[in-house]
Amino acid sequence: MTSKKTVDDGERQIKRLVDNIALVKKQMEADKEEKRAEEMQKRLDKMPLEDLNTQKNSAINRCRELDRKVQRYDGKLSGLIDQKKALKSKLSEKEYKNVDEEHRIKMIEHYTTATVCDDLDRYYEALDKALLRYHGIKIADINKIIRELWALTYKGEDITNIEIQSGQDSSSRANRSYNYRIVMSKGNSQMDMRGRCSAGQRVLASIVIRLALAETFCLNCGVMALDEPTTNLDFENKRGLAIALAQIIASRASQSNFQLVVITHDEDFVSMMKQELSSLTGFSMPERYFQVSREESTDGRYYSKIHSIDWDEL
Repeated sequence: MTSKKTVDDGERQIKRLVDNIALVKKQMEADKEEKRAEEMQKRLDKMPLEDLNTQKNSAINRCRELDRKVQRYDGKLSGLIDQKKALKSKLSEKEYKNVDEEHRIKMIEHYTTATVCDDLDRYYEALDKALLRYHGIKIADINKIIRELWALTYKGEDITNIEIQSGQDSSSRANRSYNYRIVMSKGNSQMDMRGRCSAGQRVLASIVIRLALAETFCLNCGVMALDEPTTNLDFENKRGLAIALAQIIASRASQSNFQLVVITHDEDFVSMMKQELSSLTGFSMPERYFQVSREESTDGRYYSKIHSIDWDEL
């Protein structure tokens, strides 16, 4: 019994020791946590509580705002989903059944049209350049003929030559136009002819320019008409015009449909024409000319009468 009691006492003592050890450990942990709590309290005491409350309230408000945005976007997403379902349903209708194929065809038409427009732009530019070049060539041809006719017809010494000059009024292709003017020259000096020439010089220049235009652009048109071409011309310039017309007639003699119509009251000019034509060869002389006179009839009225007169009777 004594041994058993001793063993029991030993076990109880061991248990007490274990419990005491556990108690000490717990006490140590409690002290540690207490120190930690004190440190945390010190840190909290040092912190500005008002700023923390403000930040807390701001964070709460932001969270609420974000919650409202989430709800709003959820609503929009739901609406978009419903709209998507409605569009899918609409695409299955007969009107949009072949929309992909129709879109492909329209895109082909669009790109084809764009290509055609580009080609037309290139063609327009090429045509515009060609027209400008043609314009320059024809102006040069006209001025060449003007120089020849002026040298042949004008007998004065104050004007060596006249020519047509053109200036472009607008650089825009759609609104391009040209301003033509007649320039007279003497030596190396040039000036506009308008307002600086006599009436005879103006009439002769007008006739020469019209003859040059006819020679340049009307080779397939055989009719050329001049109405009173000798107005304000002196004798020498009148004779020069007769020489120029005679040479034009001789050069056009091979053209079957050529016909020169001269309307004039100047019989001297007609005689000059006959004389100059007689000096040229290689073509047939005119057969006749027509003389228009005004005669009084038996009823007391005046009528115009046309007489056909043989060329040789002139």
